[in-house]
Amino acid sequence: MKIDIIIKDDPSLENPLVVCGLPGSALVGKVAVDHLIQSLDSKLLADVYCEGLPPQIFIEEDGSPALMKNEIFYSKKDGNLKRDLLLYTGDAQPTIPEAEYALAESVINVLQERGSKELITLGAYSTGEFSKTPKVYAALSEESLAPRVIEAGCLLMKDGVITGMNGLMLGLAKIKGMLGYALLGETSGYAIDPGASEALLVAFGKLTGVKVDMKELEARAREAQSILGAVEASRTAEGREGEEKKPGYIT
Repeated sequence: MKIDIIIKDDPSLENPLVVCGLPGSALVGKVAVDHLIQSLDSKLLADVYCEGLPPQIFIEEDGSPALMKNEIFYSKKDGNLKRDLLLYTGDAQPTIPEAEYALAESVINVLQERGSKELITLGAYSTGEFSKTPKVYAALSEESLAPRVIEAGCLLMKDGVITGMNGLMLGLAKIKGMLGYALLGETSGYAIDPGASEALLVAFGKLTGVKVDMKELEARAREAQSILGAVEASRTAEGREGEEKKPGYIT
């Protein structure tokens, strides 16, 4: 499996916390990590190309083609940020399992080479139902971490599966000796859900002490909630209409 990780910048980092959020259900993790990258004024560390990504290109504003890729960004600790961060996201996840495993391992190797010992993946907990106050569920690399996520307001997962890279990164990090968390925002999964992303970042902030300006995401969440509310009302009305039209029984 051909994977190219092109280093663009290589700053000195001290035990950076890794935060991953790749496109998945309702783009919950992707939107959350993109918001962190923007809010923390992060800088590009590496472009990540993998032949297992979807076979398509993006057309740039100047008409030139751009391959699909993943990216690793970094943020240095300062007055507001207590520790260095490495943030991993991208245009898409690989389309075949072999590529997912190979890509996850290659990226984790790069992160560990830069001193990372702890990783958090952000993703979606799809329920098929709309929620005005999304819960956040957590899975852990080891049981001793449970009190921290519970204190941050998360519900501990004790069964189930986490599919795709947002789960695989946690599983591989564990066997490579890293501490790890998966935080999953509750979502219907029907549309992009910034409300679930906001819930993730609130829990993330409590867990890590990272403070993020949430105004833009809160506005997007309110707009999405309004749209989803209208959709839910429409579905309910259609259900009532269907019940009224349903033939009755003859006794």
